[in-house]
Amino acid sequence: ILIRKRRSQQELLVIANNLADAFEADFLMLARLLPDIQVLCSQPNSTAVETGSCDQLNLQSICFILQRFMRVVSSKLHPVMLFLDDLQWCDMAALMLIESILSDAIGSSCVFFVGSYRSNEVQHDHGIFRLIGRLNSFGVPTTRLSLEGLSPKDLNTMISDATCLFPRLCEPLSDIVFQKTKGNPFFVLEFLRSLVEKGLLEYSAEKKRWVWDEDCISSIDITHNVLYLLSSKMSGLSRGMQLALTMASCFGIKVKESIVEYLSASPKFSYMRSGMEHAVKEGLMVKVGTSDFRFVHDKVREAAYSLIPEHEKSKYHYNLGLTLYSITKRSNVDDIIYSIADQINHGMSVSCEQSPELRLELAKLNKRAGLKAVDSSDYMTARSYLNTTMSLMPTDHWKDHYIFSLRLYFLLAKSAYSCGDLEKAYAVSQEILHQAHCLRDKLDAYQLVVVILYDMGKREEAYMTTHDVLSQLGESIPDDFGKKETKEMVVATSKMLSNLSEESLLEMKEMGSKEQYLLKLYSILTLVSFNSKPGTLPFFTCRMVQLSMKHGICKYSLIGLVQYAAMGCSHMMISNIQQACQIGKFALAGLKRFSLCSSTDQLARLFSIYYGFVAFYSEPIQSCIDNLVKGFECGIATGDTLSGFLCAIMHVRISLVGGMSLPNLLEKVDYYQEVMFKHSSLHVKTQLSLFRDTILTLMGKGCNISSELPDEEGNLLTELVYYHKAMRAYWSGHSERSHYFVEKLFQGINNSGGRHQRRFFLLYYGLNSFKVMKQTSSQKLKAVPRDVLKALKVAACYSEGNFRSKVHLLEAEIFSREGSNEEARASYDASIEYARSSKFVHEQGLACELAGLHCRKVGDNMSAWSFFNQAKQCYCEWGSQMKVQNITHQLEQIGV
Repeated sequence: ILIRKRRSQQELLVIANNLADAFEADFLMLARLLPDIQVLCSQPNSTAVETGSCDQLNLQSICFILQRFMRVVSSKLHPVMLFLDDLQWCDMAALMLIESILSDAIGSSCVFFVGSYRSNEVQHDHGIFRLIGRLNSFGVPTTRLSLEGLSPKDLNTMISDATCLFPRLCEPLSDIVFQKTKGNPFFVLEFLRSLVEKGLLEYSAEKKRWVWDEDCISSIDITHNVLYLLSSKMSGLSRGMQLALTMASCFGIKVKESIVEYLSASPKFSYMRSGMEHAVKEGLMVKVGTSDFRFVHDKVREAAYSLIPEHEKSKYHYNLGLTLYSITKRSNVDDIIYSIADQINHGMSVSCEQSPELRLELAKLNKRAGLKAVDSSDYMTARSYLNTTMSLMPTDHWKDHYIFSLRLYFLLAKSAYSCGDLEKAYAVSQEILHQAHCLRDKLDAYQLVVVILYDMGKREEAYMTTHDVLSQLGESIPDDFGKKETKEMVVATSKMLSNLSEESLLEMKEMGSKEQYLLKLYSILTLVSFNSKPGTLPFFTCRMVQLSMKHGICKYSLIGLVQYAAMGCSHMMISNIQQACQIGKFALAGLKRFSLCSSTDQLARLFSIYYGFVAFYSEPIQSCIDNLVKGFECGIATGDTLSGFLCAIMHVRISLVGGMSLPNLLEKVDYYQEVMFKHSSLHVKTQLSLFRDTILTLMGKGCNISSELPDEEGNLLTELVYYHKAMRAYWSGHSERSHYFVEKLFQGINNSGGRHQRRFFLLYYGLNSFKVMKQTSSQKLKAVPRDVLKALKVAACYSEGNFRSKVHLLEAEIFSREGSNEEARASYDASIEYARSSKFVHEQGLACELAGLHCRKVGDNMSAWSFFNQAKQCYCEWGSQMKVQNITHQLEQIGV
């Protein structure tokens, strides 16, 4: 609202467009967090969030969404200032949110944050000090100011101004006031008001000035505490007003209108409304808008609260909560459910023994509060209420309250998981599996257990758990995934998809609930098997597609289709790559079938697979890069961090292959690692570290130990290490070392994920084979260039822009080796031109470098010198100082 007031219509239009561009499918998530976003972006239905249908957000998601929002609405021209008072009352979630906004690794937002807290109300281990320390570690400049009370001189000036007297005449009064209040502004004002009320400070009509009784004022004992002063003032109020203030103080600094209304309707508390209105007239409270009441200062609230004897406070809260609960039992009290539960829970431990019936009622009340918190994505609050619910349940609750217990335990497990407490979530889920009567009642818990195991790095256990559940649901999963059986299943699936079109996909019937659950489990299983058992992936993918074609479509069907397309492109099991790409596009188009809110949780996974493994063969590489960034943002925003980071990894990988500026790419990797810092996936962290080291190597800055991971055969991470070692060795000029790791990489193709890396190294494999043959005189690799050229030509038929420059470059090297110099020169020129038009600056540099070497070999030093200079310019633009130095050495050898 403030942004709208302070910006012109043109600026607001720019902000609205930027918000739409930045969030796209995530806009509903933003609208859920900031309902007033329609003030800035009044698009039709933009804020129509379907309650309960959106995937739940966790704290990391909320932080990430608000980071992106601040990037859009703040700038150097229009910085945003955020002020939060009383930080001493902030919980860890609120402090983490502040930290995420201020330590945004991209650094494109322009935010000035001011926070205040009372130093006498925080201990040395308070989260505020951890926040300051972490901000300093992130390089965020922080300044700490200690605000003391008014000095005697400033206090005298203030009193002089208020009484319209010369400062020298006010000094006796201001000295006494300073001694009593130590210059605390609020204390000073309240003290002066009390003096006026007692007649010790009054305006004399006779003398036409303010006068005071110094001796009486000096003799007042207020124990240097404003609470004493305020409490003394309140003790003089009417009994009804005191009771109203005391009761209001139990609800905090603000009291909702509905609480006042409910209590006032009860004969026991009929004085509540009039007491609150009188408190407003006395200046102790103010109206918020036209309904709620708020204390004018938290010290006023503390003073009212101090009217309750310390030993009676817990019982007072408990009785107040029970009274409010009994009054509202048959009403819809969602807006005050927290207030009721908090009052009762505050005094639960010291209250008299509750009857079993009352304990069960209170358990249901806390469960309602916990469910409301879950719906608001406030999982920390939800966990607190749900833990209280559990403590109130009878010992035999699984027997007598089975359905209630089942729902309670799942909500608690989900809340603990969203708070990052994997151990607690796992333990509670295991209790469900132990107590549930049938498989149907265990399914949600099984799904959560598998995700938890995956996050814990226990992928084998996650795989076996999902495998076991699917078997119990009647799915027949073979123990051995042989090539023959897999090929037969792929052929059968391909036939089922032969007549699929976008129209027929959108018109398919909706899948039943049982089959949807099967597909959901298979979707998780494919994610697990991709990293731990790649050989099983074709079976599970085909099974997902077959279930969809037989029983209808759901959002998980789209995962099966796009995964089938990726399998066709990566494993070459579908003879026609064009068909695979078409199926992948159908999967994305299938999103139209579902509401944006209900399918957003699958968007990151879809993008990671399609733009990471399929679109490379059919769309410009820049489109893949842009959409992978969107997939990352959507994944983090919706809580699907795993898919989000898969998008991040694929974004870095394809950007590297696409010739993105190395310094810019390094910044992006650092940003991903910064976001990753708050998560605990070792697999993702390792992959990002590998890419970072490769980029540093190409830039000529060396790398660290993360590149020297142990070579354990048969898993995806090992093949990633081979890929990076081969890449670094090739660009560094170590051809035999590069060939060694390429061979290691390709050896794993039949049993694991090597094919996913192969497509990114085909060109370099073909080019490197010439160097290896020249150095070793080996003829084993003689067929490699032609085989690679054949594969590249097939790919170029589908994506001219991504592969044609590679085809021409490898053809040029073959012609050069065969002595066909004119054909070689023409192919070099064609490769350079295609690389330039596709903006593959690194391949343009490589083509110029190899063309220069060819020209030098045939004695055309002038052309060689020209090509080397072009190569140097390209490598400089790419950001590879290592290659710039290498080309500089080549130029020195020519001597032109």
